[in-house]
Amino acid sequence: MTYPPAYGPAHSYAPAPRRRRRGVKRTIFGGLGLVANAIGLVVMPIVAAMIGAMLIVTGNTEMAPLDPAGDSFEASTWSMYSIAVPQEDLGTTTCEIEGADVTVEPAEASSSMGSVNGVPYYDLYSVQVFGDQEVSVTCTGGESVALWDAGMGGFAISIGVGVLLPVVLGLVALVMLIWGIIALVRSA
Repeated sequence: MTYPPAYGPAHSYAPAPRRRRRGVKRTIFGGLGLVANAIGLVVMPIVAAMIGAMLIVTGNTEMAPLDPAGDSFEASTWSMYSIAVPQEDLGTTTCEIEGADVTVEPAEASSSMGSVNGVPYYDLYSVQVFGDQEVSVTCTGGESVALWDAGMGGFAISIGVGVLLPVVLGLVALVMLIWGIIALVRSA
C-alpha cells in the first residue's frame, strides 16, 4: 500500500533520477582512434621511411680513405657500408671484400656518396655484414678507395615511428573502445 506525500497535490511523485550512461566518451574516442590508426598505418611508414632515408644520407657524408692494396675496417650489424671510388676509377676498379658473414653487391654509381679532400666519391659496392666483425678490402685498378658508413639510426627511427607507434596507438584505441562498450552495456 502506498501513501501519498503529506504535502502538495496527491500525485506529485518526483521522477526517479535518470541513470548516468558511462563509457560514451571512451567508446567515441576509441572508435575515432581506430579510424585514425587505419589511416596512420598506411601513411606513417611512408613518411617515416622518407625521414629515415634523409637521416641516413644527410647524417653521414664523411668517408674514410682505405689503402687499395689492402685495408680492413670494423663492421657492425647495425650499419650499412659502401666502398666508393672517384669517378675516373669507376670503370677500372675491382675489389675483393672478405669477412665471416658478408654480403657484397655491386652498386649503381649514379650520385656521389661523399667526398675525401674535396674529391667526390661514387658508390662501387654495397656491403652488409651479419654480426660484428673485421672486414678486409683489397682493390685493384684504382688509386683511391674510401669507406662510407651509413649507420642505421635513421632506419631504427623510421621503424619505430612508422610501424611500432601506430600499432601501439591502435592497441590503445582498441582497448578504449572495448572498455567503453563494456561500460555502456553495464550502465544501461
